[in-house]
Amino acid sequence: MKTPPPAEAPALPVSQAVAGGAAASGRRLVMIGHGMVSHRFCVEWTKLAPPGFHLTILAEEPVPAYDRIHLTQGLGIEGEAHLQLAPPSWYAGHGIELALGDAVAHIDRKNQQVTTRQGRIFEYDFLILATGSSARRLPVPGAELPGVYVYRTLADLAAIRQKAATAQTAAVLGGGLLGLEAARALLDLGVQTHVLEAAHGLMSRQLHAEASQMLEHRVKSTGLKVLTGCITTAITQTGNALQLHFRDERSLTVDMIVMAAGVEPRDELARACGLQTGARGGILVNEALESSDPAIFAIGECALPRGVFYGFAAPGFDMARVLAERLAGRNSLFIPSEYPVRLKLAGTDVVTIGDIRGEGSLLVWKSQGMLKQILLDEGRVSGVSLFGSTEDVGRLQTALLQRRRLRSWEQTRFVKTGSPWKPAATEVTQWPATTAVCQCTGVTRGRLSCAFEAGCKTVAALSAETGAGTVCGSCRPLLAQLCGSTVSPAARLARPLLWTCLIAILFTAAHSLLPPIPLSRTVAAFRYDQLWLNGFWKQLTGYVLLGLVLLALLLPLRKRVRALVRVGDYGLWRFLHTALGVLSLLVLVSHTGFRLGFNLNKVLMLNMLTLALTGAFSGAVIALSHRLPPVSARWLQMGWTCVHALLTWPLVVLVLFHILTVYRY
Repeated sequence: MKTPPPAEAPALPVSQAVAGGAAASGRRLVMIGHGMVSHRFCVEWTKLAPPGFHLTILAEEPVPAYDRIHLTQGLGIEGEAHLQLAPPSWYAGHGIELALGDAVAHIDRKNQQVTTRQGRIFEYDFLILATGSSARRLPVPGAELPGVYVYRTLADLAAIRQKAATAQTAAVLGGGLLGLEAARALLDLGVQTHVLEAAHGLMSRQLHAEASQMLEHRVKSTGLKVLTGCITTAITQTGNALQLHFRDERSLTVDMIVMAAGVEPRDELARACGLQTGARGGILVNEALESSDPAIFAIGECALPRGVFYGFAAPGFDMARVLAERLAGRNSLFIPSEYPVRLKLAGTDVVTIGDIRGEGSLLVWKSQGMLKQILLDEGRVSGVSLFGSTEDVGRLQTALLQRRRLRSWEQTRFVKTGSPWKPAATEVTQWPATTAVCQCTGVTRGRLSCAFEAGCKTVAALSAETGAGTVCGSCRPLLAQLCGSTVSPAARLARPLLWTCLIAILFTAAHSLLPPIPLSRTVAAFRYDQLWLNGFWKQLTGYVLLGLVLLALLLPLRKRVRALVRVGDYGLWRFLHTALGVLSLLVLVSHTGFRLGFNLNKVLMLNMLTLALTGAFSGAVIALSHRLPPVSARWLQMGWTCVHALLTWPLVVLVLFHILTVYRY
């Protein structure tokens, strides 16, 4: 998150020591810290390949940089290979010296040397501090007890995973982005999890009360317990159990506790060597990312550009790019921006940009579990909050960055339709360069346009160069538009996918509209109605149907688990998912004979049919995306996919109740 700059933060002058061709002579470049921002610097550095520099990275952890953004997904997977951003051989292949597992103990600014804990000395001409941040441990008695964890590193991840294997209950302290994601990961491990938030709502720093309440309701529907206004005063231990004591005299007993209440910049090395730091921590730097010592730079979460602290990755990536360009001789500067804060949980997107809780006039649109809010300051966009729908997020971010005024008719249109603009005005080629096209990776339109001008003329080439479209793929129609195509590229296996979806739609219609198959009136050796009258056949078809449905539900997890993202062909996996849906409908006929049933069974049948229908519509849109306008294809795909995902949650509950009622009664 972004915090206001301290009042005493000085404006450090911009030195010309690097810009203007200083890279031409031999220089020793040392970087302390090796997280995501450090790795991004290496990637940008290798693209520029400035001559005469030798880059050395000194890392505290014994493994190369890994993906902290998807750290929660690693709770269910042993090892860290799926999170690794690049193997050690990649750094060696690009001439980067990587020293792992040896933290820096001291910086000697006078002699321009750093000394590690193992006593090794590295001399530098330029030093980069990329020490990141540490998880904030709440200052309450008992915070250091066994069974109380923070959530930041692979070591933390391993400890939490080991404890979760035997724990029945857990508490996560913090109802923000990291806390909610950690809680969801623990719940997926089978641990009953409570989310404890000191404020009176989840994500209270980003959301208004109504959006916070909607998020809380959605989070509870996934099985998480939520306690807000819950201030922890102490933690005590009784046997193997931990007890949290709250200010209002309530208490909660759990097996383990995870603190996810924010991060603090790591500036201990900077303080020790006399660099200027902020009142609340962090290394003060200017637009050139120089500290108070022109030979020392800071990037990422340890840095405070003009006194501002950013607690997430996107600004750090921008800093890494700017510093790499400056060290290569360019006059790049870090220009602060309003970065979207995004939570993706249980099929629900929550995006906030700017300060939605500030002073001004609040415009609200609400419909069917979706809530959009725009804060206007003297008629200009100053804050945006989107719950359940990310439509127009790129244009709204641009409007906020430019402090654009919303006219009275645009305000009226937003309140009525949820969008200030007509759909035809959403051409991605007209977006400002700073607008994020790929929300998953934060790749901007400007970066994509530069890659296109450099020779990346296809969607595949743009994705390979920038990383856009490599996670969920929903932005690929926009990439096609940037490549000059009026349509999206044809999806893999588009024709068989389309036919499968059409079959699914026909079977769903048959289940809904055709009368039940009549009972057999013959006394033949085999009567087809025994499929839904005989207990053995009924159980057999029921369990086959259950297995097919579970397998179909598990297949989409491939793109959420980084270890599986590159396994097989995504188009083939998608086709298999749809084929399983059709096969499930066929088995459903043998299980019910086109009978919808009554009461709970009828609700279950309607849920399964609606789930199949929305999945078929989503697949059909993907199969026809090359015949649709890119923007329309994107929003149709995201809309049907979101509805399809939301319907899976009641299905699981209804199936469990159905099984219980069959065997209990």
